[in-house]
Amino acid sequence: MIQGILVVLAVGFIAGEIAGRLGLPKLIGMLLAGVMVGPEMMDLLPGQMIELSDQIRTLALLVVLTKAGLGLDREKILQEGSVAIRLGFLPAVIEAAVVAVATRYIMGWDWYTSWLLGWVICAASPAVIVPMMLRLKAEGWGVDKGIPDLILAGGTASDATAVTMFGIFLAWLVEGVNVSSGGAGIGARLLDIPVQIGLGLLMGYLAGRLVVFLLSRRHVAESIVHDLIVLLVVGLGLIRADSRIPYSSFLAVMVMGFVVLESDQVLARRLRTEVGKVWIVGEIFLFVLIGAAVNVTVIGEAGGRGVLIILAGLLIGRWAGIFASTAFSRITIKERFFMVVGDMAKATVQATIGGIPLAMGVEGGEYILAIAVLAILITAPLGAFGTAFLAPRMLSKGSPDPAKITVHEKHRFLVAYDGSEASVAALVRAARTARQLDADIVFLHVRFDETPPLTREELLEALGPARDIASEIVIASGNPADVIIETAESRGVDYIYMGKRTIRTGERILLGDVTHHVTDIAGIPVILVEG
Repeated sequence: MIQGILVVLAVGFIAGEIAGRLGLPKLIGMLLAGVMVGPEMMDLLPGQMIELSDQIRTLALLVVLTKAGLGLDREKILQEGSVAIRLGFLPAVIEAAVVAVATRYIMGWDWYTSWLLGWVICAASPAVIVPMMLRLKAEGWGVDKGIPDLILAGGTASDATAVTMFGIFLAWLVEGVNVSSGGAGIGARLLDIPVQIGLGLLMGYLAGRLVVFLLSRRHVAESIVHDLIVLLVVGLGLIRADSRIPYSSFLAVMVMGFVVLESDQVLARRLRTEVGKVWIVGEIFLFVLIGAAVNVTVIGEAGGRGVLIILAGLLIGRWAGIFASTAFSRITIKERFFMVVGDMAKATVQATIGGIPLAMGVEGGEYILAIAVLAILITAPLGAFGTAFLAPRMLSKGSPDPAKITVHEKHRFLVAYDGSEASVAALVRAARTARQLDADIVFLHVRFDETPPLTREELLEALGPARDIASEIVIASGNPADVIIETAESRGVDYIYMGKRTIRTGERILLGDVTHHVTDIAGIPVILVEG
């Protein structure tokens, strides 16, 4: 098992970095790496990890869905509320219908089996779509109209529609249920769709309130790590409970995060930061193991006919579903086209249910599995690349709401040092803040008269309070105020730290009067620290 973890992390990380250097989404490299190390090719993963891969992928999905819920923008979703509702079923239903018709005439199957394949293929993958939409939100693409939020909300609900309808048609084929004799049973099964979505919303709301209640009690969690554990345990409980209660667990997990955000934005911000750190590792496991689950040996069975069926579903069904869902809304044609690409990726659901018809003895099950695998290989990389490529070209860029996403910023501070106790105090204060923000320090010493400047070795020794922080030592000469400002501007400094001390009559002034000049003309915030 340890060997498998090592392979997944090492290969997934390297492949992701290579993809990133090539300008591709990192998940494409991770997916391909999973295919390479999986049992169908190099077979580098131990059998125990393959057996547990479904559960490991579920844990990673829990993390990314929670992260998505903690960043949903309620106002943006409510602005286009009917669009989010329609996105929950129209794209999936229309794509499934187009796939069914294409399969009926290309493969020559009966209608029930053709529809079964349609419900397998039409589900979008939260594993691919959620990370991509979160990335768009962080970069500000489409946030003014809430397009990433609409795709997140609608796509998660559509999976409940697809999986429920898959179960209905599978029952018809395996148990021999027909429309004439099983009308009541069919109606009851169709009711599963709104029931699963409604119960998913309810369970997610209750779970979110439970998390907020527990974390408001000081004796339950004493640190943000404890808060994170409580959140993920409750989320895991949601996923496990769906085997006993018929609800959409993916939707429930996202709603749980959303309820936490709406109830306590301070807590949500802290949790979002920690969940983001967990996702760095979870992302590698999720996509490498999805790739490893792909059975490349069956692709040949699908052939060109399988490609035609998948393309028909995407280019006709998904397109029509997105355009019907966004009709009479503020969303432009270019934005609708982007939503088609952004919502097209297949992976998680297909990897989970694609092999069930074959295992249940459905005629044509091997072809269903082959086309499901082919859909993953075509749409997951294409959707990920298309989303990253088209977003800057088809979406307007707005300002991301830092209350809804984790904003990654690199900070840099400048500390003006003249050897005085006040400048040492400024260094200590800057170092303390730099540790919290993982910031860099520019340590500036200015020679402004005939006094010999401090040597680099002396400055290194003086830098002791900040020795654990990435620092740059700068020695310059000239007017101290001008040099401080010029250095700060040329190095992109966010804050200037300076010592403030009382100057006695007759004492030679160093930084004492410089501070007034810098604070008067600098366009960068100046923090004065008493010595």
